[in-house]
Amino acid sequence: MRGASGRRFAGIALAGLFGAASQAGAEQFSGTMTVAGEERSYTVVAPEGVGRSRLPAVFALHGAFMDGRGMQRVFALDAIAQREGFLTVYPNGANRRWNDGRRFPWRRAGQGPDDVAFLANLARRLVEDGLADPRRLYLAGVSNGGMMVYRMACEAPQTFAAYTAIIANMPARMAERCRPGKGAPMLIMNATHDPLVPWKGGRVGPWGDRNDVISTKESLNFWRRNNGCEGSRQTKPLPDKDRTDGSTVIAEQYNACRSGAPVVLLTIEGGGHLLPGTDLGRLPLLAAILGKANRDISAADIGWKFFRRFPATP
Repeated sequence: MRGASGRRFAGIALAGLFGAASQAGAEQFSGTMTVAGEERSYTVVAPEGVGRSRLPAVFALHGAFMDGRGMQRVFALDAIAQREGFLTVYPNGANRRWNDGRRFPWRRAGQGPDDVAFLANLARRLVEDGLADPRRLYLAGVSNGGMMVYRMACEAPQTFAAYTAIIANMPARMAERCRPGKGAPMLIMNATHDPLVPWKGGRVGPWGDRNDVISTKESLNFWRRNNGCEGSRQTKPLPDKDRTDGSTVIAEQYNACRSGAPVVLLTIEGGGHLLPGTDLGRLPLLAAILGKANRDISAADIGWKFFRRFPATP
């Protein structure tokens, strides 16, 4: 891989608060590339025993104040990738943040790193290096990373075949100017009691100082309109597997879309600003700050099951 140094990890045991970082026998690469004069970094994990075949690739974007390593550990996607046979890609945002289209933290529109170019160039590199299947590139993100997912779907929709935004609404400024020009399969997982990214829209952050987002329903309806989803919706409650987590999940699906790109919303009733499926909600202090973590579903598992339905159309 150009610009990357490969290391084989046999029996990786990076156990910590968030669990294992990757699966035993997986091959992990760390690489850098220069975008707009700035060096950017990323990690790629390939499942064991796949040779040099082109694989589907899931890019996972961390939240603000995290990095790719943290996302790798908390998202718990590598175990699924080992079982299902796909690459996992963990890019690092500049200064642990993504330039998702809001003025904060870059203060003025147009400033900050070109993260759209970074992610598009990284996807192109993995394809050119013969690692990734160009028709099966997928993008998921949490919080600030989820807002970056929306930006990529708006500004470079040809890069990825499908998208998942988790505990994230669309920034208001982005929604005003977003014109993808094509359908984008979109899965949204949002919580009704999120204290940082409000379900009903408005100011983001613990002090409401990180610019406005539109509501979850408005985010859903934006992609419904964009994808031409005019048919009836399908709704159903998902099994309440953990009755102690204080939350439940309702699935809302729009599959009859002119573009062929469906839109799905998973409403986490009673949930907070934590990844579904994480055990972090069991930590009293964290739960007091960020709210409850749903344990009925796994965000990584649901995201992959959504992604695998969509090879990109020519």
